[in-house]
Amino acid sequence: MIQRIQTLWLFLAAAMSALLMLDTYPGYVFKADVPQGFGSAVTHLRVMAHFASLLLAVAMIILPFVAIFFFKNRKRQRSFVWLSILVCVGFTMVSLMRIENFKNTSPMPRNGSYELGMVVPALAILFLFFAMRGIRKDDKLIKSMDRLR
Repeated sequence: MIQRIQTLWLFLAAAMSALLMLDTYPGYVFKADVPQGFGSAVTHLRVMAHFASLLLAVAMIILPFVAIFFFKNRKRQRSFVWLSILVCVGFTMVSLMRIENFKNTSPMPRNGSYELGMVVPALAILFLFFAMRGIRKDDKLIKSMDRLR
């Protein structure tokens, strides 16, 4: 199980997704200028404050871990990896819709910036694609060994 490269990639994808649970990785930071020189108000959009984002983030953590333990059933492992990729894309879409909704409903003009929390799902997707490549290589190796028997 551990000697396979896809195990490492799946673990890294789950670890990247776990970073979303920390408060130090918000997805977006809004800065609004408060009138009459009182400074500025800062709003952080975090995963823990939104239920749909929280559910998707938990699924992004659990699915790659579950896929690690299906090392003997590569077809099921591949399906779990594809499901993980879909959940990561869904998380990104929900986060972007949440950011746009917050921008459009705020009464004050706000400027904001994307933070590291929006890069994490992209890295997780990249690691999941690498895991998929490792699973395909294992399939090819097994099929070539079956031909030699």
